[in-house]
Amino acid sequence: MREEILFNTVLLDEIGSKKSTVKVLEFYLEDSPKYLLDFERLMFEKDMPGIINKAHKLKSSLGMLKAELLVSLLNQLEAATKELNFDKLQELFDLLKAKLQLLDAQLLLQIKQIKDSY
Repeated sequence: MREEILFNTVLLDEIGSKKSTVKVLEFYLEDSPKYLLDFERLMFEKDMPGIINKAHKLKSSLGMLKAELLVSLLNQLEAATKELNFDKLQELFDLLKAKLQLLDAQLLLQIKQIKDSY
């Protein structure tokens, strides 16, 4: 069974060159560990407004990558936060974390493939 590709660079490809696509992907990857650390801290602190704010900001970045599954997870995470459903919130966060790590691996592979095609 083939793993699901969590992104699509069609928007990036339309607005720039391969090199600019690589730069955007690298920029996202540079910030990715910080997103996870911030999310983990906010979850630990049960900082509901902070979680909603972080989810909203991350949705913008992931929207550019057409990472629709991750955007959907963030929407669900925001809803669970507003409902104060801590069990659902933790479940969604754990899934989000795993998917973000998979996305990072996929983006690294994509960058390598693009660079190999220069």
